[in-house]
This record gives sequence, C-alpha cells and structure tokens, in this order.
Amino acid sequence: MNPQIKVLLVDDEKRFCETFSKLLTKKGFNAGFALTAERALEILRQDSQDVVVLDIQMTGMDGHGALNEIKKIDPDLPVIMLTGHGSRYSAMRALVKEAFDYLSKPCDIEILAARIQDAHRARHHGIKIDSRKALNIMIRIEDLTTVTTDITLGMAIQKISGSPGPLEKPISKPKRIGKSLNPALVFDDRNILTGLVTQMDVIRAVRPEYVGAAGSSFEESAQFSSIFWGGFFSDRVRAISKKKVWEIMSELPGVISENANLLEVAHLMQKEPGRLLMVKDISRVIGIIRDQDIFEEIASVMADKFQGEFK
Repeated sequence: MNPQIKVLLVDDEKRFCETFSKLLTKKGFNAGFALTAERALEILRQDSQDVVVLDIQMTGMDGHGALNEIKKIDPDLPVIMLTGHGSRYSAMRALVKEAFDYLSKPCDIEILAARIQDAHRARHHGIKIDSRKALNIMIRIEDLTTVTTDITLGMAIQKISGSPGPLEKPISKPKRIGKSLNPALVFDDRNILTGLVTQMDVIRAVRPEYVGAAGSSFEESAQFSSIFWGGFFSDRVRAISKKKVWEIMSELPGVISENANLLEVAHLMQKEPGRLLMVKDISRVIGIIRDQDIFEEIASVMADKFQGEFK
C-alpha cells in the first residue's frame, strides 16, 4: 500500500469516521475525516486530498450539495459517494454529477480500499477511465418495435420481423438477416410497459407444453422418434400463432442506470436469464442492452489493443 494516498472521509456519524479512518490507516492510507460537509470544504481549501469518501445523507449540507462544491474547488478530485440511505435515484444523481463511484453502507473495508486505490490511480498515474457508459451502447426505446398484450403472436411476429402487408393477412416470410432481431416491448391496455417478446420466448413457446413439464418422461422417450418430431414443427407454429402475446412474453429484465460503467453492465448481464437489461434515466426506461451489444464492445477493445501492440 502506498502511504501517500490521502483520503478524507466526510460523514456526520462520528463512530463510522473514527472506525473507518483507523481501518484505512492500518491499510497504509493517510486517512482523516470531517463530520460536516462544511468542515470538509474548509479542509480541501487548505490541504489537497487524493480521494474523498462522501456520505450523501448528512445534517446541514448534504452529499449532493457537497459534491458540487468539491468540484468547484478541485474538478479532478475523485469522490466516492457512500451512504446507508442509498437509492437508485441518489446513485444516478451522484454519477451524473461526476462522482467516481457509489457504494452503499455498510461497506466492506476491502471494497472501499480497492476503490480508493482505483480512484488514486485514475488521477495520479494516467489510468484512463472508460468514458463509455450504458447510454452509449443501448438501443433506444423509440427504435424498438412495440406490441400490445392482447394481439396474437402471429400478428406480433409479423410486426417484429417487418413483414409487409396488413396484419390480417397470413404472415409473410421474413428475410434472412445476419443479426438477431431486437426484442419487442409489450404494453398493456393502460399503455404500461409490462414485458418483452424475444426470439427465445417464441422458440420456447413452439415446444409442446408437456415436453418440458416437470417430471415428464416425454422428452426422454421421444428423443429418438424421428416420426414424432418430423412434421410436428409446422403444426406447433400454426398453433402458437393464435396465442396472445401475454401468454408467451417474458417479464421485464433487470434495470441499470444510463450512466453505469460497461463493467457493471457485463456483471449484471450474466445474471439475467434473458441476457437483456433495461436502461433507465432518473425517471423512466430509455433503452435496452443485449448481450451482443456488450460483446461487441469487448471485441472492439480487444481489436484496438491488438492493433496497438502490432504498430
């Protein structure tokens, strides 16, 4: 640990400040604290710091107000927002105002120490912080197809695939495309976003209900039956085309802030069974991110790295 990393803890909970400043000092940091935002600003005007750890909910000036003032004193000073009263709204506000990170109390000392080191490296050792966020790779809501819960799946697929002609006509065969079709947003009769229709939802629906039923021996007994599987596909497609969208749609996936770093996107994406994330600003859903979107960013960074190595 590098002892010159100066950390200022700002929190109106004296016990927290005393405990964490001692723990950080034991880890080699030069840690001090202030019990009010006003006192922290006085310290920063007199003595430079490497990293500030700032509570959001405090008496007097709160963390958001303090963050604004800190950036006036030192625009490049990394600030880690830390609060026991966390909410997605507070986190988004903090990140929009250029906080380095947002952590919730109680926070593991190892995690906090690691993020302090990251913040210090970012400022003092030329480590480039990724500027691309979830906002930069998402597909915007207005660019997605929308359907309603009460239309048939056949009508929905025609709309999703962009087949020409009135929806009352038989479904036109969609053109073969190189990339996957985007999921469709599903709205209920109150115009509330209630689910998604993905390609996997349709693929899952085409299977007979009893094939995947719990405790069913059908799949095992029919796996070698070419007679059964042969010709059955078209019958199932015709059957599910009459289902309503609400019968096969998937639930809305997890939500991530528009300002989330792509590493957080990757972390949350692997937890989502549908491999999708909804992107929100402070108040509403503004887009989606698919697994292929974050994969393309990974491939792009790798390509840039290899090109740089061979120059």
